[in-house]
Amino acid sequence: MGEVFRLEAPYREPFVLERLSFGDGDGPVVACVAGLHGTELTGVHALNIVARTLGMLRVRGRVDILPLVNSFGVDQGTKRWPFDDRDVNQAFPGDPGGAPVERIAHALLAATRADVCVDVHSGSRVVRELPQVRVPLSGPELAHARAMELPMVWRRAGDRLEATGLVGAWREAGRAALHVVGGSAASLDVGHARLLANGILRLLASVGNIRGVTDPGESRVDTTRAGVSYHYSGCGGFWVPEVAVGETVGPGHLIGAVTEVIGGRRLEEVRADRAGVVATMRCYPIVHARELLARVAEAD
Repeated sequence: MGEVFRLEAPYREPFVLERLSFGDGDGPVVACVAGLHGTELTGVHALNIVARTLGMLRVRGRVDILPLVNSFGVDQGTKRWPFDDRDVNQAFPGDPGGAPVERIAHALLAATRADVCVDVHSGSRVVRELPQVRVPLSGPELAHARAMELPMVWRRAGDRLEATGLVGAWREAGRAALHVVGGSAASLDVGHARLLANGILRLLASVGNIRGVTDPGESRVDTTRAGVSYHYSGCGGFWVPEVAVGETVGPGHLIGAVTEVIGGRRLEEVRADRAGVVATMRCYPIVHARELLARVAEAD
């Protein structure tokens, strides 16, 4: 473990950005980051699984792992940097003389000079996401994404190209960047963490850092935005799902229902309009009109 950045903090211990490095230095370089948001913990666990695995293997080139960036946010249970409520992921490319989040962003970007970069996130507090990788419609990043063999590859036009986010900043710097998502914020989904970790290990095997050490993945959906249905609530109430993330549904399949908060009378049924896999599911039951309830993705 090595310290790459330190920042003195008021009334508590200093903030320290830690990096785990593996490899002999002769070969491809991959950087993996999680915990930019203090409530997104599944990615932290996933990268710790990867680190423990790499510690038992011979690694060619170098793999840098930064499992937890916003450690103060994790400590306080907040998504943002707790002292000024700023989003670290909106501070890139950063400024070495700027506000704390800008200094952290600048140090993190400098500490992740790699051929392939992976940023792991969770869904928000109110939705659970199927483990997936989001990439542009074509190019080398798409090949890397498919090599991960996660349950879903989501090809998106111009995905995260803005330089305010880490993925966008990596791409601005000419690095291949993957935006990986799985699970839900403010909770730990151990199963999804294992899927994410195995996907990253398959990526490392595909670029030549390690030899294959995991079973084949379960790539079931490879789609674009046109292949994803968004289902929103038509009214406020209490959301009761009938299916879970990762389940396969057909046209007309009952996804869930919005009921009265008191009494439970069914107000609205939500049914799939296509065959596919449930990629997103609301996990916080209180909803208002026009809030996202679920996404269903079909194979391209």
